[in-house]
Amino acid sequence: MIPLDRYPEPALFAGTVLVFRGEHPFDREAAQFMLCDYPAASEGRCPFALYCVWGYHSGSLEYVFPVEALAEGVRGIDTKWLRENWKQKVCGGCGASDVSVRLWDEK
Repeated sequence: MIPLDRYPEPALFAGTVLVFRGEHPFDREAAQFMLCDYPAASEGRCPFALYCVWGYHSGSLEYVFPVEALAEGVRGIDTKWLRENWKQKVCGGCGASDVSVRLWDEK
């Protein structure tokens, strides 16, 4: 796993898991949010969302990304946007340096 603030790639793709401790209810154990395709997105909306994939909130939709979070030229989320907006827009209680990126092919 790599801390989000040091993640070298310009984009994150579906299947990427973000591991962190945030504010309630994600403060007791490390939360795991997976970047997923969001098929319910209407035209002009971002087709990506974060779902909780571990613990009591497993399966819950946690965040739908805005269009400005999309990476240019690829189907993914812009890493820089996510770093800069994690605490204010995605999940309070921790910053990008407290979030680890686990790729879909990591154990």
